[in-house]
Amino acid sequence: MSKDYFELKPIKYAKTYDDLIISRLKSWLWNDIFKDCFELLKNNQVENAQDVLEQAIKKNRIYYSNGAFYSNTGRFSNTIARELERYGAKYNRQRNAYVIKELPTQLAWVVETTKAVTTTKAEAVMNLLASKLGTLTTEEKHIAIEGLVEKIMLNLQERVYANAKAQKIELITPKLTEFQTNEIAKKYVENLDFWIKNFETEKIPEMRKGILNMTLEGKSLPQIEQYLQKEWNISQDRIKFLARNESAIATSSYLSSKYQAEQIHYFKWNAIMDNRTREHHRKLNGQVFRFDDPPIIDEKTGQRGLPAETYNCRCTMTPIIDKDYLKRRRELYKAQNSLVNKIKKVLNTKII
Repeated sequence: MSKDYFELKPIKYAKTYDDLIISRLKSWLWNDIFKDCFELLKNNQVENAQDVLEQAIKKNRIYYSNGAFYSNTGRFSNTIARELERYGAKYNRQRNAYVIKELPTQLAWVVETTKAVTTTKAEAVMNLLASKLGTLTTEEKHIAIEGLVEKIMLNLQERVYANAKAQKIELITPKLTEFQTNEIAKKYVENLDFWIKNFETEKIPEMRKGILNMTLEGKSLPQIEQYLQKEWNISQDRIKFLARNESAIATSSYLSSKYQAEQIHYFKWNAIMDNRTREHHRKLNGQVFRFDDPPIIDEKTGQRGLPAETYNCRCTMTPIIDKDYLKRRRELYKAQNSLVNKIKKVLNTKII
């Protein structure tokens, strides 16, 4: 393509779009699942033991498994170490644990009581997770997310019009109808819904199995809590990833449709030239393409698409107004007026 063209300023991706969706999804996932799980795992045992070692066991600072005492922090205090040695335990450097051949009756009772508490709480968490199967997706939540997406699309539309006006370009095609924004929102929610259902059918059973195995291995409450914390962190990262990708794809899809409706056929690829950008996308930087003939964006799959239409893509597009743009616009304007006149004529005929 020749250099005989004019560039519109690109519409920069708004991170606030992600934040709206992320905040809502995180709130639901926390309140629906993880909050109650952490509440159930709280150690409510009364610390009335006089013995330092008994207190440490009851409060899960140390735990007994496979013939040895382990510390939940990986380190034993001098006081705890002395008490363990007083009971005949020997420190094993390889296991980072105090091995004891036979538990004294007093300690054995405390260990078994603490294990029983851990098992009871773990079972309560597993039962809670089981009860959540099939309950995470509701019509109320769909409507709430759809409402957010509709607001995002309308805000994006206003930015497009303001950007064009600032550059003295009049956009003559109609703005998004309520039906169109609803359709974009429904598609967005469908993609999120797929992940939520996958979370229910795969992640929840996986978490239940993980907690069960930890209980059978004699793991402590803090260790089970650490496991759940890790799963919560992973879920938050996944939510961020999904919201970022779906918002970017919806943005790219709207911009492409709008520009093409306005007879803008070309765009320039803009890549962020840092070490996080795919090498292939770095090569696309500055190149001009047609909207209806985009480049390959994933070399492995051969997928073609626009900036931001593949996962974690931060690239943007600059609309290109070529030398034939005004001619196409006049034809579009003429066609619109002709259609309007025909509709008026039909209406007038029916009225008469």
